[in-house]
Amino acid sequence: MQNVLEILQKCTAYFSEKGIETPKLDAEILLAHALGCKRLDLFLRFEEPLTEDKLAPFRNMVRRRAKREPLQHIVGNVDFFGLKLKCDARALIPRNETEELCEIATTKLFPDATAKISILDMGTGSGAIALAMANHFKDASVDAVDFSDNAIELAKENAKNLKLNINIFKSDWFENVEKKYNLILANPPYLTDKEVEEASPEVRDFDPITALVAKDEGLQDLRTILSQATQYLENSGVIICECGLNQPQILAKEATVKYGFTSAETVADLSYRERFLICKK
Repeated sequence: MQNVLEILQKCTAYFSEKGIETPKLDAEILLAHALGCKRLDLFLRFEEPLTEDKLAPFRNMVRRRAKREPLQHIVGNVDFFGLKLKCDARALIPRNETEELCEIATTKLFPDATAKISILDMGTGSGAIALAMANHFKDASVDAVDFSDNAIELAKENAKNLKLNINIFKSDWFENVEKKYNLILANPPYLTDKEVEEASPEVRDFDPITALVAKDEGLQDLRTILSQATQYLENSGVIICECGLNQPQILAKEATVKYGFTSAETVADLSYRERFLICKK
């Protein structure tokens, strides 16, 4: 009978052979999930022998991960900006970069957590951004839109599970939006077909393609949003967008010249890449 340490070592080696980027961490997360304990608790259980009935669900998860199914889909959730969100193939897996978008909104743009502001999350997917805003700004009014029925269903499940009050409805960008907001956040598709082809299997084969790819070198949806956004912003309202490589610089120039914003600013992510665009009405 193998113990916890031996199982982890074998799984780590197997994941390494399969090209998984973080084989040791993934092995630990999956075993902890199978055993119903915290990952750090495994280090106190290294010598514990594991019976086959305990290993069976773990083996199934290992097979799925070896086929490069995302870890978040296997465990069924993802941590995002202090929240635990249900996560599956219905919507894009929330990324660390999108947490940075939320950080900018809550520290740079609206540092007062008691602000009674109106917020719109465009292309909400799992509801991650909208729910993060509702959790942070307790007195805010938060709307969330998406074109995908599957994504809307998942976002509503997350809102119910977290007991957070947001208004979720179907809209192709601003199509069904009828009010103005102090803050609009958007994480639209911004990758090119080539970038998706070159992405990891976890992204290429499991994320909804419509949540990833945009025409016009990845800029079409961002331009659609920015070209209409001033109509849906209050005076001095702000929109912040997550963008792809080199896109914020291009869009910042267009924002004041073409789209009627008074100012446009690019912000780098933690890897020092210009990733975010902030435009003020």
